[in-house]
Amino acid sequence: MALLSKADGLAMLYNWPEAAPLYTQAESLFKQSGDKQNALAARLGYLWATADAGVTPAAVQETSAYLKDPLVQTNQRLLLRAFIAKAVLDRNTNETASRELWDRILKLATALDDDPWEARAKAELGQILYLDGDIKSAAAMLRAAILSLYLHLDLGAAIHYTAMVGNGFVEAGQPEAALQYCNIALRASRVVPDIGFPYLAYQGKARALLALNRNHEGESVLNEALTRAEAQQNYMALSQLLIVSGKIETLNRANEISQTRGFQHIFAWSAFELARAYRNAGDLDSAEAMAAKAIAIMREVEDRNHLPQHLNLLADLEARKGNFDRADQLYSEAADVIDALLVNITRRQLKSSLIATLSDAYVGHFELAATKFADVHKAYEIIETARGRALADTLRGEAESLTSSSDQVSIEAEREINRIQVALMHRTSRTERQSLLDQLFAQEQLLMPVPQTRSLVKSAGDRGKPVPLRTVQSLLGRDEMLLEYVLGDAQSYCLQITRASAVVLVIPSGRKRIEMLVTDYLRGVRSRERNISAGGELFRLLLEPAIEKSSMTKISVVPDGSLHLLPFDALKTPDEKYVLEKYVVTYTPSATVLHLLRQSRPADRPGMNFLGIGDVIYPRPTAATSSANIDPENDGPDFFNVNAVTFPDLPGSRQELTAVAGIIKGEKQLLLGPNATEGAFKAAPLSDYSIIHFAVHGLGNAQFPDRAALVLGSSPSRGEDGLLQVREIRDLPLRADLVVLSACDTGSGRLLGEEGIASLERAFLLAGAKAVIASLWTTDDTYTIALMRRLYQHLVAGIDKGLALRQAKADLLQQFGDQALPVYWAGFTLVGDSSTALLN
Repeated sequence: MALLSKADGLAMLYNWPEAAPLYTQAESLFKQSGDKQNALAARLGYLWATADAGVTPAAVQETSAYLKDPLVQTNQRLLLRAFIAKAVLDRNTNETASRELWDRILKLATALDDDPWEARAKAELGQILYLDGDIKSAAAMLRAAILSLYLHLDLGAAIHYTAMVGNGFVEAGQPEAALQYCNIALRASRVVPDIGFPYLAYQGKARALLALNRNHEGESVLNEALTRAEAQQNYMALSQLLIVSGKIETLNRANEISQTRGFQHIFAWSAFELARAYRNAGDLDSAEAMAAKAIAIMREVEDRNHLPQHLNLLADLEARKGNFDRADQLYSEAADVIDALLVNITRRQLKSSLIATLSDAYVGHFELAATKFADVHKAYEIIETARGRALADTLRGEAESLTSSSDQVSIEAEREINRIQVALMHRTSRTERQSLLDQLFAQEQLLMPVPQTRSLVKSAGDRGKPVPLRTVQSLLGRDEMLLEYVLGDAQSYCLQITRASAVVLVIPSGRKRIEMLVTDYLRGVRSRERNISAGGELFRLLLEPAIEKSSMTKISVVPDGSLHLLPFDALKTPDEKYVLEKYVVTYTPSATVLHLLRQSRPADRPGMNFLGIGDVIYPRPTAATSSANIDPENDGPDFFNVNAVTFPDLPGSRQELTAVAGIIKGEKQLLLGPNATEGAFKAAPLSDYSIIHFAVHGLGNAQFPDRAALVLGSSPSRGEDGLLQVREIRDLPLRADLVVLSACDTGSGRLLGEEGIASLERAFLLAGAKAVIASLWTTDDTYTIALMRRLYQHLVAGIDKGLALRQAKADLLQQFGDQALPVYWAGFTLVGDSSTALLN
């Protein structure tokens, strides 16, 4: 019994190389003593421990026979072992085929009060739900399972399923979160005696590092795991790691191993990646054959979650070979599957990430409709299905909330997050901060928003569908043009929409070239260069074809990719004039969102004109800090870093707000100095204000968008840490016509493919604001105060929001002349509905 018990302990730690021979020895000894029951228990353990080496017909047949054995049928513990052995073999072949067995394991483990196997079964069922596309249920089940595993000290499974979640985050387009999960799993594995090599954690970490372009680190992690998998003959891990390696030779080997060892699902993955590699190498015939094979298996294993990527790849191959109708059918099928997946996702962040990871499907289909079929209406519908989808669904009434959550785990996690973030305000030790950051990430994973229904806009069952093109045309003014950009690989596109026409303009540069130009241009702006050649080329590519023969004076831009970070109105025309000198340029996440924002104007306007928050009293760390660390993604301080960050006082913010308040008529309120706290702001009647103006520090965060924040004063008595973060902003009950974020980096954020950008300004749109003015980079007090004063003077004069911002910028150019470089004013952009006048 000691051998069997030791083998079971090692197996529970995923230590298959040491568990398997012990099971063999135990089985032999039990047979010699005539103990059939324990001999069978050891044999079932051996089948479980060797499943990762391969799934043979003999092993499957053997486990199936054991399930009918009277000895097994009359012993619940033996029956549980038989279920486990069979379920693991079935899972390694095809996860969804093992669903019934894991259900049985869950019921039997519950009846036996076997907490570890109850939790393991829930985790396995959570993975199957993920493959089914029911991501909401999968996330809830995995969260509960992993918490239970840690609680009951089943550390082998806790580490394994934590790493599984990490791999899921890679696929969801969140490699930073994936890296955190896998590092947690790896750290835990180092302190657990006799733990098996954590292949899944190594795999997820390598995938995350490669996705973050940290190739050298990723390859190092990958090679270590490959060496161990080869030595231990763990063919399941080996085939997956070879796929991650991504070279044609390693993909071929993974393809062969997974096929011969019976790993059907892994074979589909290797075939997909091999098809992509063949396509990139120009071998379209081999790519098509492999892609078709992968899709056939994906349909067989019923993996809806990954199927759209497979369909998209085959569609792309068919389009490249000139089979346009077939490509259109495949793209349409992919879109249908994606829509079905999105219906099951209520969390905005997951919905946005899914759209981001599947952006190629939308872009490829758009290109096909626009160029091969010359169908502008169809091209518009395809791209608008993805653009700003999470925001559009919220405006149609599909909301989520943390503040109304009754989930005790989420409530306690929110309190703990506030405590940790207050501590981060004061801690300067890198070691202490790293510990706090690890705690913060762990608590953030426990937050579970609850779905809500908000009837902001009535819709007739059309959620997920874009607003018809003709409807969008009808809402545009006679002097207004909407330019929706789509960046492709070889060339890009501009969908030009006016009241009278809609055309697709071809831009003879692909995504990489345009994004390089944007980077060069922004570098020149921040360096205060006067003549930036990249800006001239961007104007020629992006704007000149759309406006050269047009009499329109108002441009609403739907950006794509890094164009979200580009201030179009600061580009110069060939005659060296800024675009803003002739055009009003504003931005919107999509044409559909623009329509919904204009349609959702309330019948009664908020009763109070203005709420201003500024002159915050910022805390000081307990010791001297080093200079603020700069986040290269945001060009601003990264508060969520091991280096401490100080927030200097903003004396100009009081001057800015008092100047603005002196211009505005009607009821207004200022929260200044000790009153400029998060608690005081949340306690204000926020739905009563037409304009809300923040003159505070801003924190962008491209890695973890929900951490982005406006930095207010803390309210310890209210349990508020002073960081008004994205996840909190989305819950605010706003009806404001305009929110002004006079703070650094409030318009920047994580780029989410065709979904758009995750930023503070978008959070305020989600909360109910109709338009948001934010800054793409660090601001300057002198110019910002002057700009804001001019903005409100024009708003009071009765002109619309977009024109007021444009005129305020033009005033700066006139007042300061050549000194008014774009770095001082171009960063302020307006997103949302700019068409209404305020304060008149």
